Amino acid sequence: EIALRLAEAEEEVIAGVEIMSEVSALILEAQERKIDLRVEKLDITDPVDRERAGTWDVDVLLNNAGISLGGSLVDIPESVLRYQFEVNVFGTIFLTQQIAREMVKKRCGKIVFVTSVHGLVADPISGPYCGTKFALEAFAESLSYELQEFNVEVAVINPGPYLTGFNDR
Repeated sequence: EIALRLAEAEEEVIAGVEIMSEVSALILEAQERKIDLRVEKLDITDPVDRERAGTWDVDVLLNNAGISLGGSLVDIPESVLRYQFEVNVFGTIFLTQQIAREMVKKRCGKIVFVTSVHGLVADPISGPYCGTKFALEAFAESLSYELQEFNVEVAVINPGPYLTGFNDR
């Protein structure tokens, strides 16, 4: 929705979506709303997709990819915990590295991390998700200091519960 509304405001937008079927669905929605929106397949856990994204001319990067696989920390399988960190933390940071390097060369840009209120406060049964969001908070703060001299701004958004369909999946 963020991508669609920015495109409606006549901003040039590249919307990255994880799988090819989402590309078609988002293009169709943009056409129905009569807006110009560039849609690209971008699985942030895929090094090839991230490298390709690093070639795009990006002024503002909005890191909004994420999954929530809850459960008690003592019971959550290792593979599930690792996958959640792969998507929410490592994929996000490795994509940010690609884009940030180009912003440093241009000496301008903005990087926004959409974390969660769970990046500030942990709850039972959501420890795995909270852990990833706390990690992003730390990375974003550190990155903000590192990129100041290059005129690249870093911000974090901590939304609370919104009915976005996120948990429906």
